[in-house]
Amino acid sequence: MDPAKLIRSNDLCSQKPPTTGKTALDALKSASNAIVQKLLRVAPQDECAGNTVDLDGINEVEGVTLLAKGGYNMVWLVKLDDCYEITVDVEDKNDSLLPKQYFVDRFILRVPCDNTLLPYQVTNEVASRKFVAAKLPHIPVPKIFFYHATSLPGQSFIVEEYIDGPPLSTIWMTLTLPQKEIFADTLSTITLDLAETRFNFIGGLNINGLTPAPTVEGCKLFKRRDKFHSEDFYPIGPYKSTKEYILACYEREICYYTHAPEHDIDEDLFRETSVQDFIVELQKKRDSIARIDMTDEPFSLVHGDLHGRNILTKNGEISAFIDWEFAGSYPLSETLTDGGIDVVEPNSMELDEENLIWNIKICNLIRRKAKERLWPQNEVDLLMGDGNPELGIARSEMFP
Repeated sequence: MDPAKLIRSNDLCSQKPPTTGKTALDALKSASNAIVQKLLRVAPQDECAGNTVDLDGINEVEGVTLLAKGGYNMVWLVKLDDCYEITVDVEDKNDSLLPKQYFVDRFILRVPCDNTLLPYQVTNEVASRKFVAAKLPHIPVPKIFFYHATSLPGQSFIVEEYIDGPPLSTIWMTLTLPQKEIFADTLSTITLDLAETRFNFIGGLNINGLTPAPTVEGCKLFKRRDKFHSEDFYPIGPYKSTKEYILACYEREICYYTHAPEHDIDEDLFRETSVQDFIVELQKKRDSIARIDMTDEPFSLVHGDLHGRNILTKNGEISAFIDWEFAGSYPLSETLTDGGIDVVEPNSMELDEENLIWNIKICNLIRRKAKERLWPQNEVDLLMGDGNPELGIARSEMFP
């Protein structure tokens, strides 16, 4: 698979000569800033809202379409009034910068909702894709043209390349068995390639220098936990060891249940115990972990949200892996979310069964290929999920 061929946008542009140079990049910046300001005025920032954008006064834009609205982002497709040639510097494996041309007449505008971990959720998305594009270029990711990361939801956004193609989850049930096997084989290879990318810390990535940064995790968002994502409340990373990370996860929960207002805490979870008693139990567990020795697993690159919705396809191949905001360096046993890769949305018994069948097949492929690559057996076992059982508890929302 040739990632460069898969991500080119030339076929989207008209036959007339494109606008080039600084003017072209300025057009994208002007359009995206104007749209974000419009959204800020019309959409309440305590939720992902707003399905239309008033284009009055935005000269560069022909149309804006809402592609997706989830818990963390609004994803807009912006159609420009012209074709623009954008030159951006792309890093290679040797950390050299090489100019590359992109022909753009539309782009994706990704706008974080409220209740997100800003600015880290934006910077981690950008840095993770930058790392993958440079170090693992055979794994296609949409190019980021520019971004703005602040601590304010209405002022943070990412402008990225538009990849034309449906998610794998959308087309999976229409595929033939041989086609499904090809995708499964590719996913197993990519999983191993990510797992073989090792670090000496647990955390996310900074954009500049791709150095260690705080973790960005879904469990830090549940029920307004984002309000406490700060060193003022608990250590947010990066972490030097698994033990340090697990202790911080308990401190995150202790902080939440100590400081969160009553309306943010699910009272149905506390019918048999009080919040205060649960805080005492969390502290006891945290203290018991602090007293024991803990062996570190290898720390590897984890996508953090890998399933069929986040895998785009075109012409029978994977054209892009998207949504890297929760990516980072984590213990090896955390590579496979819930023990596999869901290829479809599990919203029926039939699709649940389909996921089960292909999770088993993909995991068997991963196990076989790991052995072919001469992985030590203990690392194969870790990759398949046989890791520290405390990790799964620590990486999730804790309740009685």
